[in-house]
Amino acid sequence: MYAGPVIAGPAKEVQMTVSMFVRDLNRRCFNGGLAAATIERLEALPDREDARAFLERATTLMHRAGMPAQDFSPFQAELFASVASHLLPGCWGGRVPPITLAGRHARIDQLVRKLHGDRGRLLDIACGFPPLTTIDSSSALREWDVVGVDRSLPEYFVEDQSGNYCLYDERGQALYFQPLVPTTDSWEALLSDAESSAKRFEALLAELLRQRGHAADGPSNVELDGCRLSVHPVHDYEWPNLRFVRSDLESLVTEPADVVRCFNMLMYFDEQFRQVAMECFATLLRNEGRLVCGTDWGWTTEARYSTYVKRDGAMVPVEFAFTLDNLTPIGIATWYTLHADEREANILAELCSVLRADVGFSAAFSDINDRLRVKHELCPRLPDGYFSASLPAENPAAMWHIAGDYSVELDATLAEQACRVLARAGRDARVNEIGHVAVAIG
Repeated sequence: MYAGPVIAGPAKEVQMTVSMFVRDLNRRCFNGGLAAATIERLEALPDREDARAFLERATTLMHRAGMPAQDFSPFQAELFASVASHLLPGCWGGRVPPITLAGRHARIDQLVRKLHGDRGRLLDIACGFPPLTTIDSSSALREWDVVGVDRSLPEYFVEDQSGNYCLYDERGQALYFQPLVPTTDSWEALLSDAESSAKRFEALLAELLRQRGHAADGPSNVELDGCRLSVHPVHDYEWPNLRFVRSDLESLVTEPADVVRCFNMLMYFDEQFRQVAMECFATLLRNEGRLVCGTDWGWTTEARYSTYVKRDGAMVPVEFAFTLDNLTPIGIATWYTLHADEREANILAELCSVLRADVGFSAAFSDINDRLRVKHELCPRLPDGYFSASLPAENPAAMWHIAGDYSVELDATLAEQACRVLARAGRDARVNEIGHVAVAIG
C-alpha cells in the first residue's frame, strides 16, 4: 500500500560513504572551501544513489554559476540533506510529492494581470494538493476563470492530531504524506520512521472510514479525536471562479485558456518530456495565449521561469526571467532539478555566471545583499566571510514572507544594473513588469 522513503542503513557505514562523497564534491565544486558547519550538515544526506545524484546536480549548477563556497550556508545544507532528499520521486514509488506554500506565486499572479488584464481564463497545471497557490490565484484574479489541474488530486485526505496529512487515491493507496507546516523538525518527525508513519495513517484512514460508514452518500467530512477525513477534498475549495480537474496533461480536454501556468513541474522531467508538454500546452491555449513555466519558492523567491506565446499553433519562446536572490538563495529551489538538462536551471546558471564575473556588479551585489540579509536576519554573513545558519524567529510561513521582501528589495535595487551587465554581454535584457530581470530567448 505504501512506497515511501527508504531510510538509510547502518549509521557508521553511511557516515563514511556520505562523508567521502561530500568531501569530494567540496573539492571539485568549491576548491575545498565549504564551511565545516555546511559539510557536517551535508553529511546527513541519506546513503542513496538518487540523493547523491540530486546533490551532485545542484552543486554542479552552483559551480557553473560561479557561486563561492562562502555562500553555501549551513541552512541550505540542512535542506538538501534532511528535507529535500526525502522528497525525491524514488522515495515515493516514482511519484512527485507536491510541496507548496500559500503565496508562492503571488508575483506571478501580478504578472498575469499586468500582461492580460482583469479578465481571462487561467489553467494552473500541476496545482498540487492542498491547492494553495490556485486558491491564491482565484483571489488575486477575481474576474478570471481559474482551473486547477493535477493527475494526483486525492480521493481521501487524512489529517492527524499533529497537523500532518496523508493523501490516498480512489483505491485507498497512499500517494504521499507531509506536514501542513513544512519545517525541518516536522519533516524529521514524520520521515525519521517513515514506515511507522505510513502504518499509522493507514490505521487512521480505516477508522475514519469506519466512522463514516459504507453508504455512497455518506458525509464528505468526518472528525474524530482531533483527526479529520475529507472525501473528494478538492471540492471543499471550489467556488464560482475556481474549480479543479483530475487529469494527466496529455489527457486534459478543456476550453482554450488565455494563460497556462505550469510551475514546479517541468523541473522533474527531462527535455524529451518538455517537448511533449509544449505540444500539450499549445492545444490548451487560445491564439496569442501565454504559457508561464518555471520554478519558484515562497512568495516568488528563487524564481526562474520562461514565457511563451502561442502563434500559428506553436509555442514561441519570448523571455526567461529570474529573481536576483538566485545569486545567493536562502533556500535550495534555485538548484533543485532532477535532470541535468533542465532548461531553466541551465539558463539561470549561465546568467548568474555572467553577473558574478562582472567585477563592478559583483561588488555592488555583495555589499547590498549582505546589508539586506542583516536587515532581514536571513543567514547573515559572519566575520569569517561565510553565511551563518541564523534565521528569523518567526514560523516558517512568516520566514518565507520575509525572504520575499528581501527578494523584492534586492531586485528593486539591482535589477537595472544587472540588465546593463547582461546587455554588455550580448543579451537582450530588461526589467519585466514585476521587477524581475528578463532576457529574450526568442
